[in-house]
Amino acid sequence: MWRLATLPIAWAWWDNGHMLTAEIARQQLSENEIKTINGLLEDWSDEFPGTSDLVTAAVWPDQLKCGSHSAICRREQLENIHLFDPWHFDEKPYNPDGMKLPEGTDQWMPNPSASFTLTSAIVSMGTSNSRFTFNFMLRWVLHIVGDIHQPLHTANGFFNDTNRGYLPNGDRGGNRIPVLSPCGANNLHFYWDSAACEYLLNWSPGFAERGALTANASSLIAEHPKSSFSGRYDTAPLNNCWSELRQTGRKDPRAFDTCQQVFVSWVNDTFDTAVAGVYNISKNTEIPAKYAAWAKELARKQIALGGYRLGDFLRLVAQQGVEAPPRKQSQSGWDITTKIFAALTFLFAALLVVLTICLLKLRRRVVTSPSDVDTYELNAA
Repeated sequence: MWRLATLPIAWAWWDNGHMLTAEIARQQLSENEIKTINGLLEDWSDEFPGTSDLVTAAVWPDQLKCGSHSAICRREQLENIHLFDPWHFDEKPYNPDGMKLPEGTDQWMPNPSASFTLTSAIVSMGTSNSRFTFNFMLRWVLHIVGDIHQPLHTANGFFNDTNRGYLPNGDRGGNRIPVLSPCGANNLHFYWDSAACEYLLNWSPGFAERGALTANASSLIAEHPKSSFSGRYDTAPLNNCWSELRQTGRKDPRAFDTCQQVFVSWVNDTFDTAVAGVYNISKNTEIPAKYAAWAKELARKQIALGGYRLGDFLRLVAQQGVEAPPRKQSQSGWDITTKIFAALTFLFAALLVVLTICLLKLRRRVVTSPSDVDTYELNAA
């Protein structure tokens, strides 16, 4: 399928999965918290229409990568920015065959990476009152939390076997393991991006499927409540990170380290799911029915868990976001109003000047009086 074959390497959950994650998070928040988050994101609604609320902003980072119009790139403007591509994943090495790994492979946590970006985001938003900071970082948080719950956005597999092939430089999260799937995903990474061909819906500027999206998110919450993630879902580490950050500020490196460990633990948790079964596949073959059923169930669980963790993150951000100054009136809008007012004032003044001149001319108009006539005739005589 052309649409799938041309997807960028680090696309992560497709739009449907990202918006589901964000919608699950939204359903964990209060109305005031949602209002605060949406109020910040709406600052960019003119520049990025259709991606400026808590749910749709989750696809914004992927839209930045669009360089040509397609089924997944429907914005009129194409940013074609790839500077942030490494922010979408962590490449923790998986080396079951004991291969000699390239130098530096074990250094997967530092910048740039998804876990590092999330750490930077929470530090920035925990110590800032800039609306730009909140808007920019919120969009990345909404997206990246979804990314790191896709198993193959946390792993880089090194193999030397008949099932996966010879991959001494890594599989780039399954991108180098070709498979055959019913939805056209042509490698293992794309297959998992589609949630095992379960969620294929893409965002569009006039996205009209919000009702179905909300219903699907509610269904996932019912199927996989927070209590079903015992041992995996814990709010304490993130809350501790936030408390330490608010107390010490960004100048204390210990707060950064505390927060980074939270997001690294999320990556490690997802990585364990990849190692447990995601790679149990053979290249260049059709996805077995048993694997597909298992993959769909795991993808649904991961989206639900990602939504819960994202909701916890957003709740903290909303507390700090209320300290951001109110949005200023649009500068461009103010200029237009000023120009219109100035033009009307100038026009009125011009009309007043013209009217005054006309009145003066009328008053100074030379009118020949009878005495003037008599004098003229006398002189003439």
